[in-house]
Amino acid sequence: MQGKKKKRVVAYCRVSTLEQKKKGHGIDIQIRDVTLFAERHGLLVEKFYKDEGESGVKEDRKALRQLMRDCKNKRIETIILPSLDRLSREVRIAENLFHELKYLGVKVLISDMPYYNGERKDILIRQILEAIAEENRRDIIERLKKGRQERTRKGLFPGGNLPYGYIRRSKKILVHPHEADIVNQIYALASDGFTGQAIADDLNQHGYKRRNGNSWTQRQVCRILHNDRLYRGGFIHYGDVIGEGNFAVLSANSNIS
Repeated sequence: MQGKKKKRVVAYCRVSTLEQKKKGHGIDIQIRDVTLFAERHGLLVEKFYKDEGESGVKEDRKALRQLMRDCKNKRIETIILPSLDRLSREVRIAENLFHELKYLGVKVLISDMPYYNGERKDILIRQILEAIAEENRRDIIERLKKGRQERTRKGLFPGGNLPYGYIRRSKKILVHPHEADIVNQIYALASDGFTGQAIADDLNQHGYKRRNGNSWTQRQVCRILHNDRLYRGGFIHYGDVIGEGNFAVLSANSNIS
């Protein structure tokens, strides 16, 4: 029939930023699992919707948003998930999505739950597994928080990207000479009475860029000025935990006053 849209079998895969760093959690692994599952059931996955570096408790994800849009436009008949927690690690979000997909008439299959068909008993099992996934996420966050607090107490950066002005060489944290000079300028201009926006304008006019290559903004300048415990004395903080750094600090290599 002319004008009739073909309904497709698709898949949704997701990895968080933390999972990207671990083996066995990559998108390619999920694609393989979904593909094998589809082949065993005589299905062909025509499209993979992939969210990379996205938390399972974030509702607004680019690929998920497009997936739901295509479902609402009646372009999708079946969605295959590599595992239940790929959809979400929060019960509320997952159940809202399952409810909407059921309303739209979209069937959901799950690779590591081969007998799942969305019936009453399956829904109960699904909700139990969702609750377990949500609790596991809380445990991971708590362990990560405690680990970062302990690193901070020892005078080490808690993790993630280093603050502006520092660079990681092998396992050592060193002062980045060029970034240190810019931090020095920021503090010098602030001591002369420049506002955060005026400092950002001055840096941009002189062609200075941030680490990511973007122009300076008032927000970024103020973030550095508010972190004076680090730049002046080498004190690292994570939440309420404070530790004294055991490496060179900017104040020892610059004219920050």
